[in-house]
Amino acid sequence: MSATEREHVMPPRPLIPWTMALCAGMCISCVLVLNIAADALLRERAPAVGPLWAIPFAAAVFVVLAQSCARLAPWKRWLYAASVGLVAGAVVSAWWAVGALNSSKALDGRAASSLEFAVQGDPSINDDVYSYTCEARADGKNLATVRLSCDRELKVGAHVRVIGRVLRFENDAYGRSRVLRGEVRKVKAVRIVSVDEGSPVPLLRLRNGLLASIAPATDPARALIAGVVCGRSAELRAQPAGDWFSVTGTAHLIAVSGSHLAIVGFVIESALQMTRCSRGLQRALLAVTLVAYAAFTGASPSAVRACCMVAATLVANGAGRRRHGLSALFVTMSIFMLLRPTVLFEMGFQLSCASVFAILCFCPYATYALGELGVPTGIAGILSVTLCSQLATVPITVPAFGTFSLIAPLANAVIAPVVSVLLAVSIVLAPCSLVPLLRPWSLVVPMIAARCALFFEQLFAAVPGASVSVPPDSIWIYLVPLSLAALLVWWPRPRARPMAAGLLCLALAVVVPYVYWDRFAPPLVTILDVGQADAILIRQGGTVALVDCGLDERVVTALVRNNVHHIDAVFVTHWDEDHWGGLPDVLEQFSVGTIAVAANALEDAPAEVLNRSGVEYRQVRRGDTVDIGAFRARVMWPFESVDGEGNEDSLVLLLSYAQEGKSLRMLLTGDAELDQEREFAQEVGDIDVLKLGHHGSKVSVDGELLDVLRPELSIASAGEGNRYGHPSDACVDAVRKAGGAFMCTIERGDITITPTAKGFAMRCQRP
Repeated sequence: MSATEREHVMPPRPLIPWTMALCAGMCISCVLVLNIAADALLRERAPAVGPLWAIPFAAAVFVVLAQSCARLAPWKRWLYAASVGLVAGAVVSAWWAVGALNSSKALDGRAASSLEFAVQGDPSINDDVYSYTCEARADGKNLATVRLSCDRELKVGAHVRVIGRVLRFENDAYGRSRVLRGEVRKVKAVRIVSVDEGSPVPLLRLRNGLLASIAPATDPARALIAGVVCGRSAELRAQPAGDWFSVTGTAHLIAVSGSHLAIVGFVIESALQMTRCSRGLQRALLAVTLVAYAAFTGASPSAVRACCMVAATLVANGAGRRRHGLSALFVTMSIFMLLRPTVLFEMGFQLSCASVFAILCFCPYATYALGELGVPTGIAGILSVTLCSQLATVPITVPAFGTFSLIAPLANAVIAPVVSVLLAVSIVLAPCSLVPLLRPWSLVVPMIAARCALFFEQLFAAVPGASVSVPPDSIWIYLVPLSLAALLVWWPRPRARPMAAGLLCLALAVVVPYVYWDRFAPPLVTILDVGQADAILIRQGGTVALVDCGLDERVVTALVRNNVHHIDAVFVTHWDEDHWGGLPDVLEQFSVGTIAVAANALEDAPAEVLNRSGVEYRQVRRGDTVDIGAFRARVMWPFESVDGEGNEDSLVLLLSYAQEGKSLRMLLTGDAELDQEREFAQEVGDIDVLKLGHHGSKVSVDGELLDVLRPELSIASAGEGNRYGHPSDACVDAVRKAGGAFMCTIERGDITITPTAKGFAMRCQRP
């Protein structure tokens, strides 16, 4: 049979090994036990052991069914494996839980200054705060694993003494995630007393030296090289370039995993083949080198998982046995959970295992279906890998990030080869930077490859609608992988036409929401939750406007969350940073048609927002009107030309909608206060909704003004725990005494107002 004929033969159904039942049983019992332990650690109470009786009971039922039910004889091995997995997972996770509870008690009453912290891995960087996983020690003994936050970079393996506070994690999503990963307390360092870097092992010394010569904090391209070669992506994620990888769905290209080891293995094997070593010795050296590389890059779960699977494959080949990827995957996962059950809650491990499982099971089917649709074989292979891994990881990525990348298949097809070249050349040339004489030119070629990768990343990330927001609690994110599982179990011989129809339905499921929000959005006004700042989204049909842009990049997150793909006009009420600070990020991520400000305020505009290619700048005056779809925005203030520097210069818009029997009148006041609002209140008259001025400060409204405007709903945009005390009690009391409802983004998140025939409807992000 020729290669062309083989391409058009239906791939066989994958063989699912019984080790899958073993792994599934361990996962279930570990999740149950560890969550009970997390409840105890977060709520400071004794763990509730009642639900744990279900584990041995289920294991006993499986054993009885396997032993006595003739109809289940073909599944006997699976039932036994599931029962063993349930018991084994319960034992190891209970052992960890007891240790975690004892560790937590050991830290009770201890001051941070009495402990020594050993840094275990690379940091996460957020707003110049470095957070590390550390081992807390006292008197030479390890007491517990903690999360240390400080204001400076520390090297892996460093021993640190600090003055600070040892605190329990809050009982929220972040706190639970850290506890489930094995960190029982958090430590906030006020001051670092001493840092002892000690004598790191050779691999760690080599890694630290290579990172120092690469200097990832100095340039995005260098940060990408550090991420790809050394497995350190903290600096890249802290830069805007890190967001490009998230938007394009290519973040996995940075994480050290199977594809990295395959490329590194290819480079090493090519070098070994030039020697006269025997085939067996070459395999042994290759395995040792890959293990060393996994350790060199920080021994992330995805890297170690890939390393174990490669080792299993080498052993199988050496023994003359047929290799089986799924068996290697489930055995590796089981070993991981036996050694450290908390690895089950690390996102890198979850993404790695889910994507590998999907690729091994469904990639041949997807490649075949794409081939039947006329897609060239090479492109079909790349697209099928991306599609399978992306769909399988939807239940993990969407709850964590709230977005789904539409451009990921195309971006991966273009960028993955570039990153592969970057890794191959960097593995060879980057170590040369450790030699002083070679340092000036050793990174020239890797830098070219890295800049090429970043160019494509920025290009794809800038495509309107490159990613769309998906509600994290949507049931659809779980139906996708369940549908794939059903295909695997009940559809052993899928045909090309049904598969093509399924791919078409999937494409429509993605495209239809995009087209709907981009061209047929209903009329609505959304007060975006962007912290202690203002940003108001107005849209109808294909027209989108934004009034103010928040303080920082959170406005981009909020716009993505609300399915915004382009912006026709941005109104900046005045030049306080909490109203324009996010505008540069908006201009980078979205196509913006017009920036509008009050008359003469453009002269004092920040340099970051001026001279943008393709953007029209407009100054509006009192009485001017701007149509936003079926909405009409009328300028009510200022009466005269202003410089836009003070609150009293705020652009105030009266927003009205009247179409198909639906109506809405809403006043957007920026940071305007009573002295300004009294000047135009009589002209505005009765309104439905008032966006309170100056985040609901005590001088934003009073009873007299509210008697004139008579809003049914007043909304304040403010940040939790802000130092100004916004919204003020005086403002809230005035609104309620006037008989209106009060809402704030602190409690409600995004607040959306929709015109109706009976006034308006309100929808909040948080109930």
